[in-house]
Amino acid sequence: MMVKKNIYVTGASGRLGREVLKAIPEAIPIVRQASGLENEIVTDYSFHDLERMLRNADVIIHLAASRDFLDMNKAREGNVILTQRLATAVPPTARIIFASSISVYGKHLAAMPADEATATRPDTPYAKTKLQAERIVSSKPDHVILRIGPLYGPGFDEYFEVLRMIKDGTMRVIGSGNNHIPFVHAEDVARAIQAAVSEGRGIYVLVGECLTQSEVYAIAAKELGVEPPRKHVPTLLAALMAQLSLIRSSLTKSKPKFIPEDISVLSSDRRFDCSRAQKELGFSPRPLADGIKEMVALMGEQGTKDRLTQMKALGTPQAPAQQ
Repeated sequence: MMVKKNIYVTGASGRLGREVLKAIPEAIPIVRQASGLENEIVTDYSFHDLERMLRNADVIIHLAASRDFLDMNKAREGNVILTQRLATAVPPTARIIFASSISVYGKHLAAMPADEATATRPDTPYAKTKLQAERIVSSKPDHVILRIGPLYGPGFDEYFEVLRMIKDGTMRVIGSGNNHIPFVHAEDVARAIQAAVSEGRGIYVLVGECLTQSEVYAIAAKELGVEPPRKHVPTLLAALMAQLSLIRSSLTKSKPKFIPEDISVLSSDRRFDCSRAQKELGFSPRPLADGIKEMVALMGEQGTKDRLTQMKALGTPQAPAQQ
């Protein structure tokens, strides 16, 4: 007879959090603001609040984090201080599953393919504070640390901008295009987290199929029915343009197309060995071509919804549905 575990998920209203709740529907969501999730607990993440709500926790899946790549204070508050509060508040026997990031290895890997034993070289406030948080979690006797690659999947609409640029012929290959990008689907990560509730211990790398930048664009272009990008832009120039875009957006209160971190992700050459996660957590990432096909379809669905919303706002009559 299986013993029921009390499982809690911080950051449950985030995009990965929602995928985790689909995989582990019995988990209790912890959120900062009411989001409509079933059985959710709203908290300010103060120590006393965490201690009270987690007094009977068997497993805590810690996804809540700051993704600030520029501000060390914000990154430290959201990644280090929050993790320290959580690790102190939970019962000593509780298992902590921590969503870390492959950013702890830096953009220039000490070895390729990198694995759990590869030296870490964090190069952003986000990466540095994620590594500090890892050390806090690793001090607990029962822990799983997941170093996750750049996520994509339903809800990650920021990728639509790249797809639109490929479709209209304005996307440029950054650098040579021969660098490998370690994307991973959020649903595949959620399944590994589900397994980690009862399996594994220590650090695991979770990334998907590491195709080159040019290969990724070629697959997307094929799905979009267009030619893949042929023109290149130097990496330093692309980074400078992204920095200028970030400054402009802060002045105009608009959203930049790309931030410098996006350019780093698209242009860095990073390959990883996930064999430990595959063996111990059953991690099985889908082929990237399947994931890109899904993202193209999602962009099409979003475009249709946007057009219908616009037509409704303008009072334009809609064509009757085809039977």
